[in-house]
Amino acid sequence: MIRLPLVDRVKFFVERQFVKGAGFQLLVVAGLIGLISLAGGVAVLITGDQVSAPDAVWWAFLRLTDPGYLGDDIGGWRRFVSTLLTLSGYVVFLGALVAIMTQWLIARMREFERGLTPVALKNHVVIIGWTNRTLPLLRELVGSQRSERRFLLSFGLKRLTPVVLSEDVSAVQSQELRADPVLGSRANRVILRYGSALEEEAIQRAACLNASVVLLPSDFGFRGPEQGYRLDPDVETIRVLLSMDARAAEANSPPPRVVVEVQDGRRLGMVRRAYSGPLEVVASDRTVSRLLLQTLLHPGLAAFLRETLTSLDGNEFHLLPVGSLAGAPFKEVAARCPRARLLGLIRGKGEDVTAMLCPSSEFKVEAGDQMVLLARDAQDADFARPGAARGVVVSREPRAKPVVRKSEPHRVLLLGWNARVPTLIETLADRADRRWQIDLISAIPLEEREQALAALEGLEPIELRQFRDDYLLEGVLQQFEVMRYDSIVLLTSDRLASSEESDARAVVGHRMIESLLEHEPKRPHVLIELADAANEGLIRNAGAETLIPPLLISHLLAQLAMRPELSVVFNALFAPHGPELAFRSITLSNARSFAELEQRMAESGELLLGVQTDPGAGSAPELLLNPPADTRIEAGDGHRLLVLTPGHQA
Repeated sequence: MIRLPLVDRVKFFVERQFVKGAGFQLLVVAGLIGLISLAGGVAVLITGDQVSAPDAVWWAFLRLTDPGYLGDDIGGWRRFVSTLLTLSGYVVFLGALVAIMTQWLIARMREFERGLTPVALKNHVVIIGWTNRTLPLLRELVGSQRSERRFLLSFGLKRLTPVVLSEDVSAVQSQELRADPVLGSRANRVILRYGSALEEEAIQRAACLNASVVLLPSDFGFRGPEQGYRLDPDVETIRVLLSMDARAAEANSPPPRVVVEVQDGRRLGMVRRAYSGPLEVVASDRTVSRLLLQTLLHPGLAAFLRETLTSLDGNEFHLLPVGSLAGAPFKEVAARCPRARLLGLIRGKGEDVTAMLCPSSEFKVEAGDQMVLLARDAQDADFARPGAARGVVVSREPRAKPVVRKSEPHRVLLLGWNARVPTLIETLADRADRRWQIDLISAIPLEEREQALAALEGLEPIELRQFRDDYLLEGVLQQFEVMRYDSIVLLTSDRLASSEESDARAVVGHRMIESLLEHEPKRPHVLIELADAANEGLIRNAGAETLIPPLLISHLLAQLAMRPELSVVFNALFAPHGPELAFRSITLSNARSFAELEQRMAESGELLLGVQTDPGAGSAPELLLNPPADTRIEAGDGHRLLVLTPGHQA
């Protein structure tokens, strides 16, 4: 055995004491100060001065800790010893002590900045993970008094405090919150906590078991090989649910309500089995695919989604119990709220819940039903409040059309590829009255795409052709004669390093398409999927429509956090079959009021929701959703009416 020199052993011992933290470091410095003071006292005693040992050590300690005593000493030896003690004091007492205290203070400040302290809150809101859904979720929760008031009323709270659990708490995220144009000064109310969703300690740090609702959004895309592979987001989500469920069982407390997003709808059963508490699940692949389908069938629907799915401004969905109007016909309830559109009702409890949209006017509502309304303000939707205005009773007998598959196929050009494409194709095939011809251009290898599509069934209504190419290369799009298609869809990529790079491809692709269609009399409908709302301003053409899945999913999660009953409404409204939103072209020879148009559409069994006006060439159409009944619609042939139709029947 090799024995280290004494000096090395002493240095090793001192090192081990210093790495134990500020407390041990201070003890080492205190011991060193004591030794120096003792040595200084002995140096004074050997001069033979008439002074006791304690007084000599005290004299040395004072010179060590306070340089002001340096000029008070008499005699050359005392002055020499005093000078050495004072210099040692600068190094040991002031230097080391200040360094240790400063280092400790900085460490504590960094710990506070990272959010390592468990929150002492109850009935707060927890958002697990910092993703591209986080800021939109916070805008929905605390971005305005209107949205915050809605949440407080939903949970009976006095104050809303959001807690965000993030793996990288830093000043950058704090700056993002403060710089957000919607959050503004309200960003100071957001509490950031450090930790991974997979760490049980982090779940406890955010006090998830004490929360009124826990939001668990996913993070779609942007995980190329150069960024390193990571755990499947849905597997991570299931792991978090299992952890919270186990924690609640250990604490013998009820699990909190959770609103969760999964990327693969095939895992819905696994997610629900992983959690015993109240749970709302949004399958982003199915939801986005359904919204894309509806927008392909009814161009202009993106404006409706943008307004109604957010609670910040404009019209939104409201749910109210039928109350004393139980037993009344549907048209009587609708007449009690002339400033709102009564879309239908929710009937049933627990898992046996059904959304009945666009029923006949004579349909009888029952006790326990919840009415589904579209209105700008909750007071406009409150048909039971005293003094509520009464409108004209409109009779409507829905006439569902039989399913007849159209002979002419809907031609779609898909540009790009992401993990949602198989679900999108499957959703298109579910549309019983349509045939589809789809050309898909992507740089992803054909073998990989065919493997992803191999498990799909029931694709008979779809004629799919796949091509491997980069549509941004010169001459590629010219080969496909883009003017032949009914719809062109530019998809966001999930394989690039960031949302900015993905959106850049979509924006440049749109510019190339516009140059090819510049002189064409008939233009296909162009639908652009973006990953970041900040890039929406780059789409300047009035004929193009944008959908931003992260924003839409965030809105849905926030809506379900406040009103979980809306889940069945969204499922019924955006499903490939059943009641649906549609546009009807109309030519007006003279000005008509909205009430007159409502009566006209009621004769065909449809519920009028708004009017899309045509301001002229080069300008984007404007959707007037739920305008006052006396709003005048000027004469013209470019108007389209947004209606809720009963859909098709088998």
